[in-house]
Amino acid sequence: MNYNFYPGPSKLYPQVAGYFQEAIDLGILERNHRSDSFQELFSTTKSLLKSKLNIPLDYEIVVVSSATECWEIIAQSFILNKSYHFFNGAFGEKWWSYTQKIHSSSEAISFGLEENPTLQSVDKNAELLAFTHNETSNGTAILEQFQKQLRTKFPNSLIAYDATSSMAGYEFDWDLGDIWYASVQKCFGLPAGLAVMVVSPKALNQAKEINENEHYNSFNFIIKNAQNNQTHHTPNISNVFLLNRLMQNVENISAIHQNLVVRKDLFYNEIQKIKKLNSLVHSNEFQSDTVFCLKGEVDVVQKLKEEAEKEGIILGNGYGDLRDNTFRIANFPAIPNQHYIDLINFLLRFDKMN
Repeated sequence: MNYNFYPGPSKLYPQVAGYFQEAIDLGILERNHRSDSFQELFSTTKSLLKSKLNIPLDYEIVVVSSATECWEIIAQSFILNKSYHFFNGAFGEKWWSYTQKIHSSSEAISFGLEENPTLQSVDKNAELLAFTHNETSNGTAILEQFQKQLRTKFPNSLIAYDATSSMAGYEFDWDLGDIWYASVQKCFGLPAGLAVMVVSPKALNQAKEINENEHYNSFNFIIKNAQNNQTHHTPNISNVFLLNRLMQNVENISAIHQNLVVRKDLFYNEIQKIKKLNSLVHSNEFQSDTVFCLKGEVDVVQKLKEEAEKEGIILGNGYGDLRDNTFRIANFPAIPNQHYIDLINFLLRFDKMN
């Protein structure tokens, strides 16, 4: 048996193969994105996303190619002068670095693994505040209590969240953010090649005021089509179909998130028994519910990954500066509960034998 705990692209839901065959049989993959059949597919997909993920009815949903493309869309279409980017890891820093190519005045504010972002230096009238809700590189998460304080303190600013490792795994309070985005190869349990953006009425208004319409992926062009249940250019129709069928059959996000929290608690309770490994993030409140990051001596981590591979267990490598002495484990909904029990038993065996 193969166990895939890589934090994206990660394990697919087992139903995906059947859904893909259904798409071929129905001929939807041969229809253009202006056709009635695609418009019906896209309309029902957005409705299902709102229903299963508890997204407010007045928020709009668009699809693009990747979460990375969302960096560009946000920089082009939602920022006129300056944004503030808060990060404690590699992906948040990359988002800021990319935004700087379009808006050189965009400011970076870093913070520690086990602390909330600092807000003292931020202009109270900032156009946009950018956060990585779950930092895939180190297994940290932004606290909901902090999100509430942020919304209260900056009522006039747009708040954007990279939710790539958490959307479809976490139950969000969507009103605490104006732009949320994620690729589908993580918690959605689908093949890579599609991203979902969820956008508030406030963000829609700001994009209209900025009125940026000069690019292939200008948001005003995207949303104009989305409101007609079309896409601005030919999309990944197969992934839209898979997303549609998956949303028909998964549980509500409340139940999904609760199961992930139970697995997380089980995992970290058992990990405490292991002498050669520790959690990179010690405080439970700052630990992600969907990505676990463990650290150890470089030789221990290397040997562990080698032994895991022999047993058909795929672990995520450490990322960036953490590459050699950490590894990452996806706690995504498509991975069966039993796989985590088997993983824990493997880690306990490895610790005893080494």
